[in-house]
Amino acid sequence: MLLALANPVIGPAHAASPGPGTSGQTYLDGLIAGQAQGREEGRALELGQTLPAAERDAVEAAFKAGYAAGANDVFGGFDGGWAMDAPYVVSLAPGAGPITYRIGSRTPLEPGIAYYLCPDGRGLCQEPRK
Repeated sequence: MLLALANPVIGPAHAASPGPGTSGQTYLDGLIAGQAQGREEGRALELGQTLPAAERDAVEAAFKAGYAAGANDVFGGFDGGWAMDAPYVVSLAPGAGPITYRIGSRTPLEPGIAYYLCPDGRGLCQEPRK
């Protein structure tokens, strides 16, 4: 599976004026960050609901630490070398055990190069743009 990762421009929501205190964030940036934060907090709270009140804080803190570690580990094998706000094409590969996916390869997109799906239907081919 090939995925293109970039900082896409998505219509008016992306171009919206930043609100007070957003440090230049667009509405879409805030929405994406809020969804991720809400998902993490919701899962941590859900996990703690079945425990006695005295144990909930420790369980929620441990879950959040594990969640953050997992988010960083998604780049396993590709730690470092990522440029911020730069587009990449990322190929996913099967994971191992309970991990569904892993990053199989990454290709930074460069100006003047045409990228396309190779004839085999699986790889990323490229050639100088004419």
